[in-house]
Amino acid sequence: MVRRSLCGTIVALAALTQTACAQESTRPNILWIIAEDIGPELGVHGTPEVRTPNLDRLAAQGMLFTQAFTTSPVCSPSRSAFNTGMYQTTIGAHNHRSHRAADPSEYPFPLPDGVRTVPDWLR
Repeated sequence: MVRRSLCGTIVALAALTQTACAQESTRPNILWIIAEDIGPELGVHGTPEVRTPNLDRLAAQGMLFTQAFTTSPVCSPSRSAFNTGMYQTTIGAHNHRSHRAADPSEYPFPLPDGVRTVPDWLR
């Protein structure tokens, strides 16, 4: 009987601790790594010639996606889709957005009104 009460108390305290910890942090802890023109050339993917111990450790401790699909074979339209969650043709990003300007308001191809990026949603 005492053992059952003790176990129940421990479980209840653990649940309360988890709830309290969850309420402390309202912002997600996200590390978003995007690399240009990379294939399976990482140690975590089994390429022994490439040493990536920190990325391997990060993959072992976190979440690793091993299936991928893209709606565009070109980098900037793919990034636009990835950042907005929308097809490139929907937001007019199917061509490269290659104009460079010091002031983002001077870009000739802004995102359509109402389209937000993942970083916007996370702010």
